[in-house]
Amino acid sequence: MMKITIKDIAEKANVSVATVSRVVNNKSKGVGEDTRKRILELVEEYNYQPSAVARGLVTKKSKIIGLIIPDLTNPFYPKMAKGIEDEASKHGYNIILCDGNNSMDKEAAYLDFLGEHYVCGIIYNNFKNISDTILNKILKSSLPLVFIDSKPEIKGCKCVYLDNHKAMYDMIEYLIHNGHRRIGFMTGPLDSYSINERYKGYLKALEDNGIAIDSDLVVQGEYAIKDGYDAMERLLETGTDMTAVACCNDLMAIGAMEKIEELGMCVPEDISVVGFDNIEMTRLVRPKLTTVAQPIYDMGREAARMIINIIEGHGKHTQDNLVFEPSLVIRDSVKKIEK
Repeated sequence: MMKITIKDIAEKANVSVATVSRVVNNKSKGVGEDTRKRILELVEEYNYQPSAVARGLVTKKSKIIGLIIPDLTNPFYPKMAKGIEDEASKHGYNIILCDGNNSMDKEAAYLDFLGEHYVCGIIYNNFKNISDTILNKILKSSLPLVFIDSKPEIKGCKCVYLDNHKAMYDMIEYLIHNGHRRIGFMTGPLDSYSINERYKGYLKALEDNGIAIDSDLVVQGEYAIKDGYDAMERLLETGTDMTAVACCNDLMAIGAMEKIEELGMCVPEDISVVGFDNIEMTRLVRPKLTTVAQPIYDMGREAARMIINIIEGHGKHTQDNLVFEPSLVIRDSVKKIEK
């Protein structure tokens, strides 16, 4: 038997969908008592369960939050999504997950899709800088929106993110304190807020410790193991003498370690490697990877709390920026160089 819909109940009661919605949502003011009873009898007879989508079609509101992320295959994002979903569920909200697949066009299409399907708010992780197309959609939309792991230059926007500058600064200082002065740096795309901040942290740590910046030690990649592998190959091809490489995420660091070992060298004996994010794989590779821990799950929960506060009318009491502090996770992938 097919699941009965609000439209079916309306047809059987010979009333409008809006009337059925008012009755099942206990907002039946203006509906006659006989009509109300007939609708409730039909609801019980057919075991009708009102859906969030059906409510949204009538009220133009729902308890559904859209979540746009750039790449579901990156282990960083499922953990973030888990935090968001757990917190949303506590408050009676559901999540629609949209994987942008690192495509601005796809993210723009998802913004349209979510707006058309009556979600009540959006949590958005724009990995790269916002395009004019997406910016215009955001500015024209009346939907509440919270950015996570990002801080775009949009007046009054609400953001949850890590202090990326401090995180990378602290990691480079850790390497320097362990005797490393020729430190390679593996970036992701520099048109990403978080990557740009990490790069600035790298440069500032070198400057504060009197170490000259060498552009040959900086190489750009993407956020996957293969990109780390390829970027490490490019770094080594320059022939520059480096004792350590800092990577802007753990997947690239794991790819870098693979390339180093393929060439017959060892981590950390020949080159020390550090990552960023503290995904589960960092405890499983050998040597275990030293990295920056992001409170990914907690960031997701706070983003959900923030968007729900805005949806429920408490936005004026919600801070614009919630900044999380990083922490270093020291494992086995860094060698101490004796002076």
